[in-house]
This record gives sequence, structure tokens and C-alpha cells, in this order.
Amino acid sequence: MKKTKNIYKMYAAWEFEKEIGDLEAQSQKGWQLVKGGLFHSKFAFDDSVEYRYALDFNQDIADPARYRETFAEQGWEYLNSTFNGWHYFRKVYDPSAPEEEYQIYTDTASRKEMADRWRRLACILGVCELVVGAVTLVRNFFDPAISGICLDLASVLLGLLLILSTRWMHQPNRRRTPGRMLIPVFVLLAIALVFGSFRMKCFRTQTEYIVPEEDSAWQCQFNVKLPDIYTLDVRVDAPENVRIVVVKESPGEESSVETYGTLPRYYTVEGTQIGQTARLFLTPGTYSIYTQYLSGAESGLAGQFEYQLD
Repeated sequence: MKKTKNIYKMYAAWEFEKEIGDLEAQSQKGWQLVKGGLFHSKFAFDDSVEYRYALDFNQDIADPARYRETFAEQGWEYLNSTFNGWHYFRKVYDPSAPEEEYQIYTDTASRKEMADRWRRLACILGVCELVVGAVTLVRNFFDPAISGICLDLASVLLGLLLILSTRWMHQPNRRRTPGRMLIPVFVLLAIALVFGSFRMKCFRTQTEYIVPEEDSAWQCQFNVKLPDIYTLDVRVDAPENVRIVVVKESPGEESSVETYGTLPRYYTVEGTQIGQTARLFLTPGTYSIYTQYLSGAESGLAGQFEYQLD
């Protein structure tokens, strides 16, 4: 039989009493907590003892040694602390001892004091997440990308949950607000990570195009791995009007069949450089950008073209 095991489970801050109950259920089965954490807890098997557990939230400990000593004086053994300010304690369970012996919050005031510490932190973080997420979400409507929109929605949702949690912390054993409410946040973050990682990196090319004797167009190609909204920046310095077309190539065929975006014609004068931005929703595949002078342009005319897609 294995002597150690790991349990991967997430508890929201307002579910700390549920986490304590789960730890004590594991202790009754002989699995004693060695190290607790936000997503991961480690246990060692020892069926010769049973523990009761306690969790305290405190990020402002002036004297950590004295803090632990205070708990030790009441019979609590310190286990570990997490990066976000939660501290794990345990005490050997004696069935003959009163239940109050296994509660670190012996009155409403002490429990409220702990909840207020979380409330202050959650308010600050929640407002920041909500404001930043809302502002960047509005900005993303003008320069949209799936990864950015998902990240902004996750930030807004997390901010709302943090603000609401300031009320839930004051309600012991609340059952209607499980930690599963955080799942949509992590789903949105996962989608943002996937699209951000596999989304095509910045495609950039610069070339000179000279009008040939026979009618033809210069082209550059790029590949798209995931569907998303891409931004195409075009810079043109040409003596005559030109046309820019983005098309999706069809495998096995000589000609393109899908035109995803046609930029308007550029009406320029010689020596003038102009630019334009287009936003295109592109699905996976190979694309070409065609550059062509409009009909009537004399052969031999040269133009400078620069494309940037991201």
C-alpha cells in the first residue's frame, strides 16, 4: 500500500470550512495532511491517530514565530502556509474533549475578524480585476482577438466573484456558492492560453512590385492554425492605383475560391505613402495576399508594399 498520496482539488476562499471537513474525513480514513495548498494537498498514511484541522487567513503577520507559538499554546500543530495567506493547523482528536477545543474561532467576533481580513483583500483585487477587465474588453471591440476577449471576460468574472465573496465569507457553510463557480474563469483562461499560444505570430513582409508586361500580380503567403480575428496593416508607396486582395487557397486547385477581404483601391499620387488597416476573421488554412496595379497601369512602374498581419 502506498504511504503517501496527492489530492488535486480547488477550494474557493469562502469554502474553507468545507475544506476543513474534507481534511478531517481523510484523517478518519488514515490519511493525514502533510502539506495543504490552493490546488494540491499531500497526505501520508497513518491510521494510529486522527486529527482535527483548522485554517486561518492572515497576510499581515508581524511576528510569524509568535503567531505559530500562539496556536501551539492551544495545542495546534502548524503544518504550512500558502502564498496567498492561508495557514494550516492540526490537533490530535480526543473524542472525550469538548467540540470547542477544535475551533480556532470560538465566537462570532473572531470569525468576523478573519473574514474581514479576506474582505479587504478581495475588495481591492476584485475592483482592480473588474476595472482592468472592463476597460480592456471595450478596447478589444476595436481591435478584437479571441484570446484577448476571453482573457478580459475571465478578468471581469473573477472580479465579480471576488467582490461577491466578501459577503459569502460571512455566511458559514454556505452551500449555494460552491468553488465550481470559478470553473468558467479557468475555462476562459485556458481558451485564451491556447489561442494565444497557437495563434499565428506576427507576419511581416516588405517588397517592391514592378508592373510586368503581361497582367499578373505579386503574392505572399502565410498559414493560419486557429480561427481568429486578425489585423492586417498595409503600407503602400505607389505611383498608380493598386488593389490588395486576401484569399484562401484551395488545396489541389490552381485558383483561389474564397475571398476573405478586399481592401478598397488606393488613390495616390507619386511619392505619397499611405496606410490602411483591415480586420479579417480567418479560419485555418493557407492564405495569399495579392498585390496588383489597376488596369491601365504602364509596365515597369515600381511600388513599395509592406504588410503586417498579427
